[in-house]
Amino acid sequence: MAADPQAARRYAQAAFAIARDGDAIAAWRSDLDDVAVALAESDAAAWFAAARVPVARRQEAVARVLDVSPLALNLAKLLVARGRTAEAREIANAFNRLADEHEGLARAEITTAVPLPAEQVADAERRLGAALGKRITATARVDASIIGGAVLRIDDRLIDGSVRTRLRRLRRDLSGAR
Repeated sequence: MAADPQAARRYAQAAFAIARDGDAIAAWRSDLDDVAVALAESDAAAWFAAARVPVARRQEAVARVLDVSPLALNLAKLLVARGRTAEAREIANAFNRLADEHEGLARAEITTAVPLPAEQVADAERRLGAALGKRITATARVDASIIGGAVLRIDDRLIDGSVRTRLRRLRRDLSGAR
C-alpha cells in the first residue's frame, strides 16, 4: 500500500496528543524515528509490510526489534496490523512538525553558492528568530547553480533571493517587452 499523507498526519496528531499530555514529546520524537527506521527504512521493511506473513508474527518481530515506550510499540504494531508501515517515516516527520510548532521552533535551510561561515548561520538564526518570534535552527547548504544570493526555506515557506532566479525573471521580462 502506498503512503497516505493524510492518514500519516492523523496518526501523528494522535501520537502528539498523547506525548503532549504525558510531557514526553522528546521521547516520542526518538521513538517514532526508531519506528520509522525499522518499519519503513530498514532491510526488514518489506518483510514487515508483507501480507503473506501473518500479522501476529510481524507484530512479535516488531516487539523484539524495537526498544521504544509501550505506547510507541502499540503504534508500531497498529501500523503493521493495518498495512501502514510505509507511512512510518511520514508519521515521524508530521509528529516532528507538530512538536516544533508546539515548542516555538522553526527549521530553516539556507542555500548559497558558497559555504557560509558558522557565525553567519548563527546570525541568520537570530535575525529570523526575531522576525518570526520563534527559535530557528538553520542548516546551510551549498548549491553553486544559484550563482549568488541565497534561497531560504523555513518550514513550508520559500524565499528565493538567488541570482539565478533574478536572471530568469529579467529574461522573462525582457522577452515579454517588445
